[in-house]
This record gives sequence, structure tokens and C-alpha cells, in this order.
Amino acid sequence: MLSRIAEKYTPALLVGGIVFSAAVMGIYSRHFGQLAQIWPANALLLWIMITYRQLDRLSGWLGACVGYLLAGWIMGDRFLINVWLGTANLAGVCAGYLLFGIFRKDGNGLIGPKSVLSLLLVCSGAAAASASVGTLLAMTLPGTTAWSRFILWFSSELNRHLVLLPVCFSGREWFSRQTFYQWRQIFALRKMNIAPVTSLVISVVLATITGGPGAIAFPVPALLWCALSYTVLPLCLIVLIFNVAVMGIVEAGFLNFGQMYPHLGGIVSFRLGLSFLVLGPLTVTAIMTTQRALVDRLNQSITWDSLTKVLSRQAYLEQSQSFIESKRKKSALGIAVLMLDIDQFKRINDTYGHFVGDNTLEAVAKAISDILSDDQICGRLGGEEFAITISVERGEEATCLAEKIRLSVEKILIPVNGDTFIHMTVSIGVAFQLFTDDVKFRVLLAQADVALYQAKANGRNRVALSSTVLEKQERPAVHLS
Repeated sequence: MLSRIAEKYTPALLVGGIVFSAAVMGIYSRHFGQLAQIWPANALLLWIMITYRQLDRLSGWLGACVGYLLAGWIMGDRFLINVWLGTANLAGVCAGYLLFGIFRKDGNGLIGPKSVLSLLLVCSGAAAASASVGTLLAMTLPGTTAWSRFILWFSSELNRHLVLLPVCFSGREWFSRQTFYQWRQIFALRKMNIAPVTSLVISVVLATITGGPGAIAFPVPALLWCALSYTVLPLCLIVLIFNVAVMGIVEAGFLNFGQMYPHLGGIVSFRLGLSFLVLGPLTVTAIMTTQRALVDRLNQSITWDSLTKVLSRQAYLEQSQSFIESKRKKSALGIAVLMLDIDQFKRINDTYGHFVGDNTLEAVAKAISDILSDDQICGRLGGEEFAITISVERGEEATCLAEKIRLSVEKILIPVNGDTFIHMTVSIGVAFQLFTDDVKFRVLLAQADVALYQAKANGRNRVALSSTVLEKQERPAVHLS
């Protein structure tokens, strides 16, 4: 019973509470007889209903209605005005909700220039619907017409939706992908490039000092620089803060556009201009997001083997070489390379098919990855051959690791048909060398390859240490007095 009550009324309470809080904030920002300067309630409600389907219920929408009316009642709005304003707000949210289902079927992120165009259409439709209903209300704006009230309301709503919705969408996506370690990196501000945002602050200051109708264009280069330098969420937050700051500067009278424009016409022109100004950096960051995704996919395909999820051949060779260089600088004791080959893999492919062969490769790669630590490098050299690069003190440590991998693979069972399973074994060649100036990764790899063939020749399913290592271990030490 309690669970049913909670399921029925939770959406109403959550949505109503959020709308009420946001609406009270907006009502506090009203000038006498004018629209609110800050009104986040509509954009937040639209985002909630689009994003959280469990709240997109009749109870959630009724909670939003109550939130709007309760905020107006507490702040002293007359009943009819309160109902009319609430109706106008809900009309805009409903229009945006319907348009979002038409134009944003592929997702709500800023990916590609089409996403910004669809965002503009959704926000424009929501603003137009809200303004159309709200215009019918006889507001106390002396000397205004229906058109002037409509365009004033429309410009205000359009601006709020354009700067708030991207922050909400990108913020939710970012937070959902963060780990505890990444949360700690938020406070590593020294790594952040502050030059673009600093230039934006300077450009706003210069625009305030200069004034005039051209001042609104001063921040454009800095905004584009920010769009090229930052990812989606930081850029959206910068655009939001920039928008609020510029509107506050204008409302405070520090930035004016000359006396050639009437007061109402100047406000509408400014808000529309500011709205379309922020579309520029949003479009650039949407394009950059697409390019970054393509580059990431390209790097993924180059760096990682798509089947086994270990490093590809070239990536393994490059990372092993870099690994050796870094360890040499830290005076590490030695380096070992393990070359691993699945025994009788061709027979598995020929007998059971390539699908079972692929499953075998995946299982072996997973067994290796589960044993290795983060600072040990594993790659697929091709076919059924894998290689591992590690830093150890003695060759025996590398041999022990190889034996551990061999035993782990020996326990794997690959299902074929029903109750039929196959198991596989691996042969491993190990090469080890103490760190000296003449340590060469390619030489170690060749030595491990020779040791691997020795393990195969000795009967497979075994570990063989390179004869070069054995010779060095057997060679007597010479003590100089």
C-alpha cells in the first residue's frame, strides 16, 4: 500500500517542489509591472519531462500546475493573473515537449550542427506558445501593443531556454559518466586552460566601457575560442554565466546601446541578439563534439584490437618502447617480454569454425588481462599470438607470471554444442634483461619469440626462458679486488 502511494504521489511532489522553487526565484526577479528577468522554471520543467520518463505522468504535470499556482499565490499575485501566467508557462512547456519529440528523436546532446538547429526550433516553439497565451493577459505595461507584449515575452523565453536546456542536458550526461577518480579531478584547476575564459571576461569589460550598439559583438571571438577549447558542459556553463552577466550589466545600466532605440524596442532587440549570439559557440562545440567522437573512435580502432580488447600490434610496440624508456629513467632493475601463442589454434578453427576460434581468442585475452596489473602491457601481435611487457627484478618473476597465465588458460572451457566443451593450452616464451643503456625492445621481442618456438618444440603447454637469459644466469660472476 505504501509503495503504491509513493509511486503515485512522488512525481507530483518532486516536480511540484522543483517548479515551485524555480518559480519563486523568478518572481523575485520581477521589476514592478514587468516580466521576470530570471525565470528558470519553464526550461527546468521541460528538461525534467523529457529526461525522466518516470516523472512524465499525469501526477507529475499536475504537480507542476500546483507548483506554479502556489508560487504565485505565496508571492501575492492576484488569482486570475496567477492562473493566466501559469497557463502561459505550461503552454510553452507542452509545446516544447511535443516539438522535442519531433525534432530531437536522435537524442538530446549537442552533437553536430543539426542538434543546435533542432534546439533552436524547440526553444522557439516553446517561447512562441508561451508568449501567445501570455499576450492575451492585460499586463501593466503602459503604451504597449499586443505585438510588443508578444515579442517581449517571446524574446525572454527564447533566451532562457537556449541557455538553460544545454546546461541541463550536458550536465546530466557528464554526471552519469563520472567515476570517483574523475570527481577528484574537478578540483585540479591548475590543469585547466583559463586563457579563453579570461579573454571572455576582458571582452565583456571592454564592451561595458565602450558601450554603443556594437558592444554586443565584442565577446564573439572569445566565445568562439571557448567553444574550441572546452568540452560541452564547461562551454554551456560559460555561455549561461556570460548570458546572465551581460543581462545583469544591461539591467544595471552599465552597458547601454545609445539613445537611438526606444526602451522596449531596445530590450527586445538586445535579448534576441544575445540569444542568437550564444548559438554561435553552441554550434561550434556541437561540431567539435562530433569531431572528437570521430577521433576517439579512430584512436580506439588503431589502439585496441576490436576482438580481444587488448592493444593492437602497433600500439603494443609503441607503448612498450615508451614503457622501457620511462623505466630506464627511473632506474628500474629489468624488463621482460613474454610471447604467448595458443596451441593448435588452427585445428580449433578448422574443426569447430571461426566463431569458436574467436571465442577462444576472447577468453584467452580476458584470462591474461585479469592477471596483469595496470602497469603491465599486453597486446595482440596477430592471429593467436599475444605479447606482454613487464618490469621485474629477476627473470624468475617473469617466468612465474608466465606460468600463472598458462595455468589460468588451461582451466578455460569453451562451449561448442550443448554439453560439449573444448579447452586450450598456451606456450609462452620469456626474455629478460637488466636495464642498461643498450636495452632494445625489439631484441627482447625476438628473444621471446625464439623461446616461444622452443616451448612449442618441447611439447607445447609450457613456459620457456630465452637461452640468452640462461647463459647470463649460468655465467660465473667475476669479482675484481
